[in-house]
Amino acid sequence: MALGGAKRLLSAEKTLYTVEAFLPGEVSKDSLRHIQDKLSHLKHIETVQFVSADSALADFRRHFSGEMLDLVEGNPIPPFFRLTLDEESQNPVELENVRLALTHEGTFEEVQAPVEWTERIAAWKFKMIFWPIFISVMLLITLALIIRNSVRLSLLSRRLLVENMKYAGGSTFFIQFPFVMQGIMQGFIGSGLSVLLLAVFLNSLGRMIPIIGANLTGIGILFVGVVALVTLLSAYFSYLTVRGFLLAKRNEQD
Repeated sequence: MALGGAKRLLSAEKTLYTVEAFLPGEVSKDSLRHIQDKLSHLKHIETVQFVSADSALADFRRHFSGEMLDLVEGNPIPPFFRLTLDEESQNPVELENVRLALTHEGTFEEVQAPVEWTERIAAWKFKMIFWPIFISVMLLITLALIIRNSVRLSLLSRRLLVENMKYAGGSTFFIQFPFVMQGIMQGFIGSGLSVLLLAVFLNSLGRMIPIIGANLTGIGILFVGVVALVTLLSAYFSYLTVRGFLLAKRNEQD
């Protein structure tokens, strides 16, 4: 789940590599065309979009309360150009360089770019990917060890029964099958209950905090994967432990 959240954040990171260059006021169409053509030929720039003052005001009203505009007369938002960096240049250094270049050009009244946010994400990018993967791998290893030891203890407690079945002529499959089925049932029921409790908790948390609920899409597939994985691990280690025990007994007899 943490890895999924990190992936969503990193996918949204691309939208941060945007520079907004505000014009000092209304500009003629010829000047706008000249400025846009000049911006489109700048290094590291992929797209250039002109946003008029009316479009900027309408977009502001969609995202913020109109009461904020009641304190001023007219349209306080000037027209601007929105520039996006190409994929090869999407890093905080190039974003800051583009912002400074447009600022020093003198054509624009204000040039803005979320440089601080991109620097924070870039600094945490490796940790956001590495630690969820590392913890997941460690949890899987721990889970495998727990399941294997549980099956081994169960087998040792029935050692005499297994030996008698073997001496009575029971086949390897006949002896292994009950242990494998037990591992499947324990893995399925144990992981299913855990996933159910976690789903109830996350559902309640999503209702209280809407932003968390909006990022829980696709979590059902993850839960199904967890149940399937734990069930397969239980079945595999049940099979492996019993098989190792039977091979050891065969070697002792030889």
